Amino acid sequence: MKAGDRWVYNVRSGIGLSAVTFQETREVTAVAAGGFKITVTGKTADGADFSAVEDFANPFDLRSGALCLNDVRRFPTPLERVAFPIAPGQRSSKWVDVVSDPGGNKGEINYSFHTRDWEKITTPAGVFDAVRVDALVTLDDATPFRNATTCKLTGWYAPAVRGTVRERRSAQYAGVGGDVGDTTPVLSASFELASFTPGKP
Repeated sequence: MKAGDRWVYNVRSGIGLSAVTFQETREVTAVAAGGFKITVTGKTADGADFSAVEDFANPFDLRSGALCLNDVRRFPTPLERVAFPIAPGQRSSKWVDVVSDPGGNKGEINYSFHTRDWEKITTPAGVFDAVRVDALVTLDDATPFRNATTCKLTGWYAPAVRGTVRERRSAQYAGVGGDVGDTTPVLSASFELASFTPGKP
């Protein structure tokens, strides 16, 4: 990663008629021997302005950030979101300690990923060779009245832009004691790369 690397995405987010469209910007704002930081600006699922700083130990190991919804979590041991270098057929599933920020509440999430095949993806920013990465996340937000939120994340990573060129995110939870299949959706979003501006060496 280089300071100044900047990705702009066209985003559609929301459930049903409440969907909103906007642009999300991710920019590398600091690079050091111990990792780098990305500032993310956009909107939440309900259309409110959102800004956060994500801290990475390396391109795929997250120290803190918003993994699924817009709730920022810190990872005492950096979360390996996908193995690097990426190749089709990689799999991993693990429980990971997290700390909510703000608040400092400790918890544990389950994170699994599976890399698929390379695909040719067409976006407003161009056509890219990208490998598909599917991730499944079970958050630590269960209550006596509902089960934990489950997030399904799919991203197409393209080495040419050092990031994803397309993303699909969805999340839902089930009530305690409800009927099988009775779930409440809380996130449905799609991201398409609109532009990528490389930082200076």
